[in-house]
Amino acid sequence: MADETTGFFPDLALEGMEDIQLESTAVSEDKWTYMIDFRNRRAVLDDSGRPRKTRTYEEYLMQTALKILNTERFQYVVYDEDVGVEKSEWSNWEDNEIKRDIEEALVAHPEIQAAEVLYLDREPPEMHLKIRLTGLAGAVDLEEAVVL
Repeated sequence: MADETTGFFPDLALEGMEDIQLESTAVSEDKWTYMIDFRNRRAVLDDSGRPRKTRTYEEYLMQTALKILNTERFQYVVYDEDVGVEKSEWSNWEDNEIKRDIEEALVAHPEIQAAEVLYLDREPPEMHLKIRLTGLAGAVDLEEAVVL
């Protein structure tokens, strides 16, 4: 028979929880995210086999932008309507409409102040992009081929 003194949920020692900094209140330069290889659709691992975190603010900005560019807007109920791009519609759109969709999706993220598509070239099954990203704590140019 199971030990009846043990509850369904474990007792947790939550001392020091007030010292944990939330993502939204973290200093921009200190923000990180996990690295994802979007081409192969898997996490980037470090030498010990653990998921690798971004090491610089520029890496953080690029990974954030890639996550947005690889998320179809309205597809996932966990995201509101500002998250992602309408990539499934791009084949029917003019280049200026695609640029607008990308730029609007990127600046919807609270960390990204400005996004400018500098270059866009359709080479099915990919679209080659160069985007200038300006974040709260720095800027970076992202060059990427996004699968359509």
